[in-house]
Amino acid sequence: MAFLSGLITGGGLIVAVGAQNSFLLEQALKRHMAFPIALLFILSDALAIALGAFGIGALIHHQAGLLALFRWFGVLFLLWFAYQKWHSSFQEEHLIVQHITSRLSIWPLFLMALAVTWLNPHFYLDTMVLMGSLANQFPDSTLFFVIGGISASIIWFLSLSILGHLCANWLSSVRFWRWFNRANALLISIIAIKIATQSSF
Repeated sequence: MAFLSGLITGGGLIVAVGAQNSFLLEQALKRHMAFPIALLFILSDALAIALGAFGIGALIHHQAGLLALFRWFGVLFLLWFAYQKWHSSFQEEHLIVQHITSRLSIWPLFLMALAVTWLNPHFYLDTMVLMGSLANQFPDSTLFFVIGGISASIIWFLSLSILGHLCANWLSSVRFWRWFNRANALLISIIAIKIATQSSF
């Protein structure tokens, strides 16, 4: 029961973290380091879920100043990320082609992957605080809840990587990338606005 609850809850929350999914899908469509990035996201989720389940989430939840810092810094980061996507969608065709074929080196790529994870307020709210509080509803089987949440992360991120790799040949046109970036920009902007206007965080 605890494992299934963790799996279902974790899956629902992970799908909503737009910046991670956007970044991973883009690298998968480029067929560039998607699986190592997926592994990084999985390990980040595993760490956050475990910390939340074993008390850190509740501690952070009661630190109003720290939460406010996460919130507004994260909102600014997400808006910047959305602006970059929106701006790139209106570039000239040869620049979009250059973007499609470009490959970041390993360290800048991994730093960006860490940024879209650990600078996203939803990551703390959903993965650490909310999952942590739900895990405490299973005092005798907290570990199984944590394993369920981590399993959801493994299934989702690996599936997204595989899907991107399989679709890469069919989704390599300039037109697709224009609308892909615009959709990303709108989604991430909505998330940022939602976080900024929440009465509590």
